[in-house]
Amino acid sequence: MLHSNANRSLGFTLAESLIIVAIVGILVAIGMPSLKAAIDRAKLVQATDLVVGSLQQAQREAMRRDRGCTLTLDKIGRKIVGDRGCLLSGDRYLPDSIEIDYTGAAGDIPYGIRGNTTTNKTVVLSVRDNHQNARCLTISAPLGIIRLGSYDSIAHSCRKLV
Repeated sequence: MLHSNANRSLGFTLAESLIIVAIVGILVAIGMPSLKAAIDRAKLVQATDLVVGSLQQAQREAMRRDRGCTLTLDKIGRKIVGDRGCLLSGDRYLPDSIEIDYTGAAGDIPYGIRGNTTTNKTVVLSVRDNHQNARCLTISAPLGIIRLGSYDSIAHSCRKLV
């Protein structure tokens, strides 16, 4: 007889299917923290670019318009506000789960008509509930030079990015 195996099923047994599901579940459980960390890093880079871009645009607009511009960093609303049209596209909002902090009592950064500032300020951006991989930027008076770095939460200092 040529068809002696015709009654056999060629699919997976229940035990084999459960083993495959268990292996896939373990791999997903191992990979999720890495995926979350990668997403958090991407949001942090996006927020840093947003803040740096806002500062540079306010500085350019102050020089272009021959009139001072002031940026305000709003911790509670997690946004950047420019007065008198300093930010051409309006207020800018940080990505979800990103927090902003800064040195000094006020979050204002004024730029004069030559793009200079009277404020030395360090701005710290971090992922909510994870301040280990925080990024920072330092604005230096009088020229308004911006330097990027990683924030050392233990020493409370901004270290230059390598």
